[in-house]
Amino acid sequence: MKLPFLTFLFLLCTGLLAQETYLVTINVDDAETREPLSYVSLQVLGTGEGGITDETGRWNIRLLKGGYTFVASFIGYGNDTLSVTIDEPQTLNIRLISASATLSTVTVTTNDARDRLERPLMGVERLNIKQIEALPLALGEVDVFKGLQLISGVSSAGEASNGLSVRGGTIDQNLLLLDGAPLFTPTHLFGLFSIFTPDAVGSVNLYRANIPARYGGRLASVVNVQTRSPNTRNFKLQGGIGLVSSRLAVEAPLTRDGRLQVLAAGRFGFNDFLFGLVERLRNTKSRFADGSLKLRYLANDKNIFTFSGFYSKDFYQIDLLNSFGGIVATSNQYDYKTLNGTMDWLRVINDRTSFLTKVISANHNPRILFPQEASDAVIEYGSGISYNAVEASLDYRSASGHHLSGGAQLVRYDLQPGQLDPGGSPAISFTELPAEQALELTFFAEDEWTVGEALTLSAGLRYTRFSQIGPGTLRSYEPGEELLEETLVGTTEVGAGTPLTTYDGFEPRLGLSLKLTDRLRFKAAYAVTRQYLQNIYNSTTPLPTSRWLLSNQHVVPQQANLFTAGFYQLLGDKGLEFSLEGYYRKIDNLLEYKPGADFFLDPTVETDVLQGQGQAYGFELGMTKTAGAVTSSVNYTYARVRNRVKGDNFNTTVNRGEWYNGYFDQPHTFNGTLGWDDGKTHRVGFNLVVQSNRPFTEPNGVIELDGNVVPLFLERNNARLPLYHRLDFSWTIHNPHMKKSRWVGDWTFTAYNIYGHRNAYNIYYLPRLGSGDEEVFLDSPLASYKLTIFGAPIVSLSYSFKFE
Repeated sequence: MKLPFLTFLFLLCTGLLAQETYLVTINVDDAETREPLSYVSLQVLGTGEGGITDETGRWNIRLLKGGYTFVASFIGYGNDTLSVTIDEPQTLNIRLISASATLSTVTVTTNDARDRLERPLMGVERLNIKQIEALPLALGEVDVFKGLQLISGVSSAGEASNGLSVRGGTIDQNLLLLDGAPLFTPTHLFGLFSIFTPDAVGSVNLYRANIPARYGGRLASVVNVQTRSPNTRNFKLQGGIGLVSSRLAVEAPLTRDGRLQVLAAGRFGFNDFLFGLVERLRNTKSRFADGSLKLRYLANDKNIFTFSGFYSKDFYQIDLLNSFGGIVATSNQYDYKTLNGTMDWLRVINDRTSFLTKVISANHNPRILFPQEASDAVIEYGSGISYNAVEASLDYRSASGHHLSGGAQLVRYDLQPGQLDPGGSPAISFTELPAEQALELTFFAEDEWTVGEALTLSAGLRYTRFSQIGPGTLRSYEPGEELLEETLVGTTEVGAGTPLTTYDGFEPRLGLSLKLTDRLRFKAAYAVTRQYLQNIYNSTTPLPTSRWLLSNQHVVPQQANLFTAGFYQLLGDKGLEFSLEGYYRKIDNLLEYKPGADFFLDPTVETDVLQGQGQAYGFELGMTKTAGAVTSSVNYTYARVRNRVKGDNFNTTVNRGEWYNGYFDQPHTFNGTLGWDDGKTHRVGFNLVVQSNRPFTEPNGVIELDGNVVPLFLERNNARLPLYHRLDFSWTIHNPHMKKSRWVGDWTFTAYNIYGHRNAYNIYYLPRLGSGDEEVFLDSPLASYKLTIFGAPIVSLSYSFKFE
């Protein structure tokens, strides 16, 4: 009996040993930054096998043929599972999402086409810094805004604008957030590019349809930029040198156990020498700096503390404009800075529940300096806005398919509308406008519910109570009369903390995703938004020093109702996506201005403000290929913006009370991008932009005043600038030596506006100069002149490096 038994045992062991095993390599990285995550815990369910990733984010295991489920978990990140069939050696990738990012909003969690197809979100776009770096950009600067402007429905006022227009909205109708703190002047260098420190940017989320309920206070969109979290056990250094700016970033652990980590990044630009190359701009000056700091402390497996800080400083001088607000100077010098800070405490209660507390501070302080001729006196005009908030929110994922979130936020606004310091000039008196204050209390709740395989819903509700508080002044005007200084009948002083005016209301947010086929989805969304804070200015794009205004007794909050619907389809297995989305936004209490409005040191701005109706509508058609060595995207947008202001008399009515084109009415836009990446050394990209240009106001005629011929403007936005178009190119050579090294360098060559088209930024009217560039206007002594920002190709070369 012993021999048969031993023979059977031998054969069994031989069979088991003969079973082939396969090497499985798992790479784990951060979903936003694509940085490898070291020391991540991995388990193979049902086997008892497990381990942790090494310093490069890699783990190896040998497994028999069969089906397996891997679970990855890491403090500060949500758990992730991956189910696969192993029948050959494989390399698998797991991308973990930061727990704070998961909690902060219902958002697109990956760039996977399938994920975007199935989520009940519309009008959501997500970019990471690697995508933005691949774009050919002006002056070689890595720029968040220029990346967003290649998305359908997003445009700028021109090549030197101070922000974005999203689906026809004005620039101040976008909520711009950096780690939860708002930004009030988001650009450098006369508005040429955004202020976000490139080496610190982790991800960019744009919401322009069913905006998550936790966000509010703007009508058109939310741009939420997150700095990347330091996730390294080693010292890292990266930066770059370019024509416009140089930058440097450091990332390192601050404690031996790696629980406290830091990311510090800065950028500095000194561009006076560039303007000196152009005779007309010889006395123009510009310099800027920005910096980001992020500290992350993993106290234990349940508590994570994060501090984010941001600082930005700009100075530029223009001597082509030497008069402002009636003050004559040798030049205008603009000097403004931003200082923001955010503190987060993430409490992970269990695998399904987490709690986040945030303290936010944002401060913006702009100045204009007026040096006086033949004198040491410098007149200074300054203003400021301060935003301080505390927020608490809870996030819960149920086993039944619900993702619930909710919380509350309290915000205090402090505005200094304007102060004029004579700076030693005897011709100017000290002037200071009264400060303005407000409190905003918000409650919000949201649920994303997977009803079944074919239907996913999202429903949110936001309630806000806004109060302008004292000390302040209530002004009363004659009933039924136009608001003018002449109709002001009395004022009432209100003490500190006492409400002057209060507004409140509910803002529902709804979303739906319906599966029609395995690759085709229908989505629809509805959102109500209100805006209590306005940027008022009397030009197309605001200056950094333009005035902010709280809703008050006479300026009612703007309100929008947005309806969106569309189809989304995956085509084949090559990462090809198709989308068709339509929208309609109706605006009440739209902010407009009387002709010739001037808000400089004006204590009664309501006398120059008008409010009316607005509507924006259109559709967006897009196709994107994201897989393979060649990637591309093509999108076409048809978009209209119409406004109507119908007052009681001529002064309070615009264009006879009829509908007229809004400032960002740009009916046709085509964007196309094409990229090639060999996966080793070379990356080449093109982008083409063709767009209907924005409206402008053309004179209806001319009149003679005191012997001078001046243009007569009777209608607003009654003409349109010529068609805008340009082609850009970029070529990046990664690690030219093609050797593995701790130091890796990239060279990037960019050409912006390759064929040098002279796109019109504006058209203005002056007496004919006889230069040959003008067009005669109505057989009068006036001529129209076209202002161009980039009338020739802009070529640049930059060098970027990483050291680890």
